[in-house]
Amino acid sequence: MTDSSHRRALLAVFAHPDDEGLVSGSFARYRAEGVRVALVCGTRGEEGEIAPGVECEPQNLGAWREQELRQAMSYVPLDEIYFLGYRDSGMEGTPSNQNVANLHNAPLAEVTGHVVKFIRQVRPQVLLTFDPSGGYGHPDHIKIHQATLAAWEQAGDPSCYPEQLRGGLSAHTPLKLYWTAFSREFFMKAVQYLKEQGVDLSQFGSFNPERRGTPEHEVTTRIDVTPYLEIKGNAWAAHASQHNPNGLFSRIPLEMMRDWQRYEMFSLARSRVGGANGIEDDLFARVPDRVPI
Repeated sequence: MTDSSHRRALLAVFAHPDDEGLVSGSFARYRAEGVRVALVCGTRGEEGEIAPGVECEPQNLGAWREQELRQAMSYVPLDEIYFLGYRDSGMEGTPSNQNVANLHNAPLAEVTGHVVKFIRQVRPQVLLTFDPSGGYGHPDHIKIHQATLAAWEQAGDPSCYPEQLRGGLSAHTPLKLYWTAFSREFFMKAVQYLKEQGVDLSQFGSFNPERRGTPEHEVTTRIDVTPYLEIKGNAWAAHASQHNPNGLFSRIPLEMMRDWQRYEMFSLARSRVGGANGIEDDLFARVPDRVPI
């Protein structure tokens, strides 16, 4: 796949720095196979928490997290990182959620247009984004899901956002759209372990494992990223500002975490090359070997 006129490409569209952490092993695998891998990030994560020991002030957190993302993806290494430039919306019901500059409050057609532009620029056969719930209901995750789903339909239509075509881009139709799938069964197993250890789960807020993540029967694709676990670990560690040493995941045994991290899961949501026949082990399954860009 060295011929750039037929190079495969994957575009992931997420909301905040560190959202990509769950699929960084897949990024590394496909980069190693010569695939062009690009990331669109909707915000710079200005409303995230700051972990103890991280020398960052709230007013600088967005710039700090952008640099963490760039450092994380240098391990892959990613081909391109793009930011949409919206402000992090914070969680529903918080004061920051009302900011007119945030992603949650941006017009859907506007956000969709930005995603369409990057689809036409990167020209991916495969798109990745959140599921309809955004994984756990974050308003920014849901807006990115909605915009990417709309862009999947519109990027190949030259009547949509025609000003982009006048600027030198051309319409492009992706072949597959995946939702990222965080295993609900893993959440439930982890919570059961913590209960057995006598951990008070109320310290983690309103945490209901039965409403988090994706049931594994909805998973269509499992990518074995065992050869890339070191890269994945380094990339995840780069998001130091978001690693609360007292968080839920810090209480889970390393062996349990490693067993979970070996596989990255996805649900095939849309396809123009046919559906999955059993569990796929390749995001590019059924995509032709040589795909003109």
